Amino acid sequence: MEIRYDTAVSYQVLARSWRPQRFADLLGQDAVVQTLSNALSSDGLGHAYLFSGLRGVGKTTAARLLAKAVNCVEGPTAEPCGECVSCREITEGSSIDVVEIDAATHTGVDQVRELQELLRFRPTRDRYRVVVVDEVHMLSKPAFNALLKSIEEPPPYVLWIFATTERHKVPATILSRCQQLEFRPLSNEAIRTHLEAIAAKEGFAHSPGAAGTIAAAAQGSVRDALSLVDQLRAFAAGEIDDRAVAEVLGVPPFEVTAHLVEALSSGRVGDALEVIRDELAAGHDAAILFAETGRMLRAMLHLAVDPALEPGLTADQRSAIEAGASSLGADALTRMLGLWLEQEPMLREAANRELALEVAALRLARWPAVR
Repeated sequence: MEIRYDTAVSYQVLARSWRPQRFADLLGQDAVVQTLSNALSSDGLGHAYLFSGLRGVGKTTAARLLAKAVNCVEGPTAEPCGECVSCREITEGSSIDVVEIDAATHTGVDQVRELQELLRFRPTRDRYRVVVVDEVHMLSKPAFNALLKSIEEPPPYVLWIFATTERHKVPATILSRCQQLEFRPLSNEAIRTHLEAIAAKEGFAHSPGAAGTIAAAAQGSVRDALSLVDQLRAFAAGEIDDRAVAEVLGVPPFEVTAHLVEALSSGRVGDALEVIRDELAAGHDAAILFAETGRMLRAMLHLAVDPALEPGLTADQRSAIEAGASSLGADALTRMLGLWLEQEPMLREAANRELALEVAALRLARWPAVR
């Protein structure tokens, strides 16, 4: 089954050209997809939904898919055709019956009242007038109060969809009137696999470890990962290799972090400090180097416990740290990782993070003796 993506213009950034056009293509949100599909299939659609979760995980995309699902000529359906006038206009952002509002720039009660005036009228063509309010937590308190009645007793032809990255800032009075769906951050492995599929489809080259490093840097956000790939393609103008990733993301190459961890685990303080100082001199951020060291310790712990726990490592990366992980064993690595994580508050709060990183490294290098 071929995946359909939005390719309406000759060139778009990857986050737009690879925006899913079916619920089945929404990565990592199986629970959300099943809930919405069941509601559409059983005539159990709610009148107001709140989509919450990390940026770039599919909230606005899901809102547009739901708008297509309820207004498709074959709908309401969990499988909108994508070809009818309504589906095409929603994809292009030109539908007059689907209104998208950025609450970050429309925070006031006046804008909400203007919207309520519009909702008095039935849709021009479609079944539903769908209102998508992005970053709804940015609305002012008077604006929220003005929404209450419209959300509680909306006309039967109105569907509200709210999206937010900070659900805790949305008033309880609004939350209680919405069906709430939580969008989860994607795993590094899911993002890595997705990036490799895109690279094959788009025809650009990347080194074996590049997709994994980008996925880790995206921290669960598909959109962030695709934006990083766009940035790297512009920088590298060819293959996205480990050097390009290190330069653009400020992330030390895998072998550098592996050497640092090996020196620390062996108690070779001088070697470890030399690696740290070289990386800092190269302009790499102390916090990123700290995080990458923690990721390396975690990967080695996983290998020591069960190699299947680290599917994202390339063959070369696995062979570089497998012997060390086996030699240290799970108990020692658990102790080292715990000791490293204990230093995170110090690094976060320190006025001199470079010095704090060196202190953290010195403590870890003495891991057998530190209690």
